[in-house]
Amino acid sequence: MAALPQTQTEQVSTNNHLLEVKGLKKYFPIQKGLLRKTVGYVKAVDDLNFFVREGETLGLVGESGCGKSTAGRSIIRLYEPTAGQILFKSRALSTDGNPKLVNLMDLKPEEMKLIRKEISMVFQDPINSLNPRMTVSDIVAEPMVIHGLDMGAETEEVIIRLLERVGLRPDHLRRYPHEFSGGQRQRIGIARALSLNPQLVICDEPVSALDVSIQAQTLNLLQDLQKDFNLSYIFVAHDLSVVQHISDRVAVMYVGKMAEIATADELYSHPLHPYTEALLSSVPKPDPLYESKRIVMQGDVADPSNPPSGCYFHPRCRYVQDVCKLKTPELRELRPDHFVACHRAEELTLQGI
Repeated sequence: MAALPQTQTEQVSTNNHLLEVKGLKKYFPIQKGLLRKTVGYVKAVDDLNFFVREGETLGLVGESGCGKSTAGRSIIRLYEPTAGQILFKSRALSTDGNPKLVNLMDLKPEEMKLIRKEISMVFQDPINSLNPRMTVSDIVAEPMVIHGLDMGAETEEVIIRLLERVGLRPDHLRRYPHEFSGGQRQRIGIARALSLNPQLVICDEPVSALDVSIQAQTLNLLQDLQKDFNLSYIFVAHDLSVVQHISDRVAVMYVGKMAEIATADELYSHPLHPYTEALLSSVPKPDPLYESKRIVMQGDVADPSNPPSGCYFHPRCRYVQDVCKLKTPELRELRPDHFVACHRAEELTLQGI
């Protein structure tokens, strides 16, 4: 196959960042009337900035509706982003064999198809994400067929190895999704995501629909697969205990914006953003003698179709000052590898776990 032309943003990568997201926005139009006139926008993702290093797990957390899943789907362009840059270190689009950063926003459909061999996704609902009319063999083989990697008789051997690696048996090949438990269905989804040997896997709340005991098994499986296949993860979740267990770094979102990013240990012990402090205060402590000091945030989550001025969190923040209401805080690095978007981050002493 002839080499695809280079895009304007393609450049040699000089760091260990596999993915860099810069100014990512995803706005959904609000349409009313018989002519479906656009009267506004829901700013589901609003100027998001972060990066993922090779071989690491970035946990993406926040309250329901903050834009976590939308951000993940926008990166892989299941949702077409409104604006921004999504720079990915691609081998499939490289013209000389060396990984190069390519802006996914600039890619044509045939180029994006190649990228989807390198970025895959594990979806939240293991029931609705699997076709009920397809056998396990067909589900796992489907990405290989779409990308022209079907190896005939050898395909079944590859599928069996994948199933065994995720804890399923060869005799499961001819069964249908409804014949499995929720945890087993999620393992099928993981096997499908790994069938093209990707570099990055976006896990969209992969354990939220599972029992607690099955959650632990699935998390341990994801960590083992990361070591075996040299994977990078974006792990979307709202359970802070789960995120702490699996993540190298954690990014906290609030109403489409990034509030704070740091290593898991640093963020959980020394938060710099009042929203992060409030979230951490709600994490259950495994100590019956510990007296909980949960911070109850006042008011409701900001409306992404009509967000407040300045810092989106200021109506619920107990440390709010006038500057918070007027000026949008920038995401800045206050400590090594610790970024925060708060005007008062330097002067506040916040409680972690």
